[in-house]
Amino acid sequence: MRRSMHSAWKWSLLGLCLAAIGLLGLITACEGQSTATPTTPAKVADTPTSVPPAPTSTTAPAPTPTPVPLTPLKVDPVQGFVGDKFAIAAEGLPPGKNVEFQWDGWEAAYVTQVIPDNVQYIERTYSKKRVPLGRAVSDAQGRVSVSFAAPEDHGEAHDIYAVVDGKDAAKGGFRIKRSVEVSSTKGAVGDLITITVKGMATSYYQSTMSVTWDNRYTGFISAVTTKGTGTAQIRAAGPPGDHIIQVYSASQATPYLNSHDNARNWYIFSHLPDQFVYTVTEDRGAPPVAIQWPDDSRVATVTLDTPTTTAGSPNRSSLIPSVVQPASGPVFSKATVRSSGLPANTDVDLVFVTARGNRTSGSGWVLDVLPLGKAKTGGNGSLEAAFEVPDDLGGWHTVRVMAGEKLLSETPFYMEPSLVQVTPRKVKAGERITVQLKGIGWTELDNGIAVTYDNSYIGYACGFSSNGTVNIYIPATGGKGTHLIDIYPMVYEGHPNKQVFNFQVPQLTALQDHPGLSIGYHLPIFRVAVEVE
Repeated sequence: MRRSMHSAWKWSLLGLCLAAIGLLGLITACEGQSTATPTTPAKVADTPTSVPPAPTSTTAPAPTPTPVPLTPLKVDPVQGFVGDKFAIAAEGLPPGKNVEFQWDGWEAAYVTQVIPDNVQYIERTYSKKRVPLGRAVSDAQGRVSVSFAAPEDHGEAHDIYAVVDGKDAAKGGFRIKRSVEVSSTKGAVGDLITITVKGMATSYYQSTMSVTWDNRYTGFISAVTTKGTGTAQIRAAGPPGDHIIQVYSASQATPYLNSHDNARNWYIFSHLPDQFVYTVTEDRGAPPVAIQWPDDSRVATVTLDTPTTTAGSPNRSSLIPSVVQPASGPVFSKATVRSSGLPANTDVDLVFVTARGNRTSGSGWVLDVLPLGKAKTGGNGSLEAAFEVPDDLGGWHTVRVMAGEKLLSETPFYMEPSLVQVTPRKVKAGERITVQLKGIGWTELDNGIAVTYDNSYIGYACGFSSNGTVNIYIPATGGKGTHLIDIYPMVYEGHPNKQVFNFQVPQLTALQDHPGLSIGYHLPIFRVAVEVE
């Protein structure tokens, strides 16, 4: 089911104007947009900047600038949804020439600062990037006619260029409208519901959307690194019967209830929230615990030269190489350090580098080490030593091999968050439910988790001062039956230069679009349930 956000008569008029003047790109709403390199906070002035890897889509070569007025491209229709077909016709081009059509799209990224004792969130950035749409050959009269599908991209106006011999020869435009879809309209308590938003734009009020369930705020949808497409999942909750899902415009994650009254940029805001009726068919009892992890393809690979927290050497590859296998795991899991080329027949210490302190006192925090055990290298300088992952803060740590005070080797290790217990699973109304997690981190990206109860956001928890262990106490409410507790990644705080991000609230799209994905953080969504008797 797909919803348009605009009145038909307004867009008929707008389409005629745009086709006549060929300046569709001039109406894009970009207030609050940042394309400049962010100003580094004083605390991290000399630290490396982490920027997500560039998208794998092909970039069209930049054409040679030309002062000659461009021939207008006739685009029909001038607006539509992602995937919709549109036709392009042009006249007055050089005859018998290869014509490449280029789409002027957006390339977006999160910018963070990685330093040994923290990761700081800075901002979202958007920059223009041309990508090829396709090619055609002009006829003997210099005419060409082609059709394309609107590519997946951030919403609103995009320029389209016809390029001949490396020069822009003609220009038109197409506007991507936003659409909202839900995967199903009925199901049992606990069933997943996928909400897909396409064509989310880059401007302040269009770069995030918010979701409510029965007028209760659930969380927000983002689409920064996913080309304007945000995919979120919530679960069917509440007693059997009809329930209302609404997807609103948002600025800082929360629903903008009267966006339709906004006098500025009426073509963006002149709509009501997308609304869907979802029918809960039955309560089959509490579903089992489910943990959803980001797809590996979304998580950047960390190498010895990748900046991570707790790194003691700015270039780990200059030390004697070592590896930890597996390279990640939860508390109490087993791992092994392997290395070669170390001093032969030498007693060494294995240590785990972590952080100690908190954000609530003036003293702040420092890096510290935990002993993992002792070992001895072989006669050929090789090392193989097993250890247990300590009960500590989550996130990126380093495992060091030390000979006395000398650092021989250092390699990164990722402490995964884990769900330890939910007790009791059956409870009377008003009684307390305890949810315990371990491996919660300390940086601005993983210091906390955001919690919903029956799709209603109830608050957040952080794990710094408790060394990664979080205990959440929730009273059982909502009457007899199954009730759902969902635990989402969030961003604890940040240092945004211009666009404010959405702190301490559930990022429903975290598995695809969390700022930590580009620097190797893989933060899950935990889904649990209890039965109120």
